[in-house]
Amino acid sequence: MNIFLVRHGETEWNNLGRFQGQVDVTLNPTGLAQSLDIAKTSFTWDLSAIYASPLIRTMQIADEIGRQLGLPVIADNRLMELSLGELEGITGQAMRNNWAEVYASWRTDPGYTTLPGGESLSELQERGWDFFLEKESQHRNDPAILFVSHNFTIRCIISHLLGIPWSHFHITHLDLSSVSVIETDGNTRKLKGYNSTSHISNQNRSATRG
Repeated sequence: MNIFLVRHGETEWNNLGRFQGQVDVTLNPTGLAQSLDIAKTSFTWDLSAIYASPLIRTMQIADEIGRQLGLPVIADNRLMELSLGELEGITGQAMRNNWAEVYASWRTDPGYTTLPGGESLSELQERGWDFFLEKESQHRNDPAILFVSHNFTIRCIISHLLGIPWSHFHITHLDLSSVSVIETDGNTRKLKGYNSTSHISNQNRSATRG
């Protein structure tokens, strides 16, 4: 079975460099166009189920894929982005200026740094991997399923799969509207693809990093 992991497309907060965790920010016109590109390529994935974070920026993509494939979208809170608490909506510079101790801890020990009023990456990884195992077992006889989620959520799932230590977490990167693929038979798991944006058309490609 293949498990496809898709990150949402561009929002205005991505353009502005503002942190967006569990705040509900919609896709901008470019992000909506990227969702159409993803939906077109999803015809080749042989999907039997679509799961998504309930946040609007992920549901917009999942709903478009579901509409084109005739599949329902099942929302699950475990696919939501990292809760940023007091850091929702701020910029990286604001974090460095006003939360210097949190920023220093985030850079050196990101897995166990609980963001003020939010959660830690280790907490996110626990809920994300729990969801992965549940759906892997539930769909073990299906050809493929899809998770539409977020930057940190997908990176946490893949980091757990690969055994990447938290000290190396910031080396990983995930583009907007990217597709990653995990192949599994329930016992052996392989990362078949990571951070692919080859499905994005040229006019939408310049906005995929963020």
